[in-house]
Amino acid sequence: MAGDWIKWEKGLAWKPEVLAIAAKLELTRKEVAATLMELWEWADEITDDGHAASVTFVTVDERTHVPGLSRAMSEVGWLHATDQGVLFPKFARHNGSSAKARLLSAERKRNERSRGQRDKSHDDGVTKA
Repeated sequence: MAGDWIKWEKGLAWKPEVLAIAAKLELTRKEVAATLMELWEWADEITDDGHAASVTFVTVDERTHVPGLSRAMSEVGWLHATDQGVLFPKFARHNGSSAKARLLSAERKRNERSRGQRDKSHDDGVTKA
């Protein structure tokens, strides 16, 4: 809903939560990280605020083809069951239009600073008459 990309956080495959999920499910950390990214991609399509109505832990496991993923995510605090569906905690920090706007703004500022540094490095300090 909020665009055609989602944020991949640097170091995701080494996060303690990913390692815990991998150990519990007997998967590699890379398999877990890739599966989570696909799940979060789907979540980004179906919710703007992290509340996925009518979605259950069974739905998550079926969607990812990883039995037990939802329970393992819940155990590390990355998924919660509610009476209305599931909740992806801190969803707005990483997904949705506001997160994307923040990331684009930060990238734009970083590029502006980089251009400013390049301009300064090309200034040889010689004053021309």
